[in-house]
Amino acid sequence: MEEKALKYLEQNMIFHMGMIFPIKRGSAEIFYAGDDGVFMQDKASEAFMLSFCDLDNGTELLDYIGRVDLICIYQQELAEYFQNKHNYDKYEENFQAVYMKDEPVKVSVEGLEIRTLGVDSLDLIYEHYNHHVSYDYIKRRIESGAIYGGFADSEFCGFAGTHEEGAVGILKVLDGFRRRGFAEALEAHVINAVLESGEVPFVQVNPNNEASIGLQRKLGLEVSGERLYWLFD
Repeated sequence: MEEKALKYLEQNMIFHMGMIFPIKRGSAEIFYAGDDGVFMQDKASEAFMLSFCDLDNGTELLDYIGRVDLICIYQQELAEYFQNKHNYDKYEENFQAVYMKDEPVKVSVEGLEIRTLGVDSLDLIYEHYNHHVSYDYIKRRIESGAIYGGFADSEFCGFAGTHEEGAVGILKVLDGFRRRGFAEALEAHVINAVLESGEVPFVQVNPNNEASIGLQRKLGLEVSGERLYWLFD
């Protein structure tokens, strides 16, 4: 099943890295894999993921599974169909960006120290990131050692990390510290940590966020032309 899934997904590796990543790290439960598409769940994040080139079969499968708490759909027609049917509170579209190189990203900002954050930083992180995810989610990521903090001359200036499904993100530079290269340094640090673990770093970015898209390209990531869609409440 994994071989069939990867054969389909790797036809467009950059675009599908968010599905390839869980398969290769062993956290994917694959329900269907064929020449027309793949349907699976990442057990780490409990997110369902679906990509189908055959829209009729994709629609039929979505009708079969019904409403789920969190799903990423890789075709706009299928995502809009599922959203219209179930009316999710949040419907987010993203480009996928992937770091395909083996060598680490080289970014250095004078006076900036980056280190893994502990639970003593939980309230601070949630204060600046609560519109994206829940308090418990941030707690789980911190406890997993997946969020890093930046300190400019010992003063907390921002943070970045990885999401449960594997994407690099949770990136925020605090007011008063922007336009100093801290976002680039924080993301580079996380990318390098993912590389050190033997995995492929990838990022999902809003198509309207030109600054973030520019950052991905500056760091050496390849950005997909296609969009994927997250649906959740």
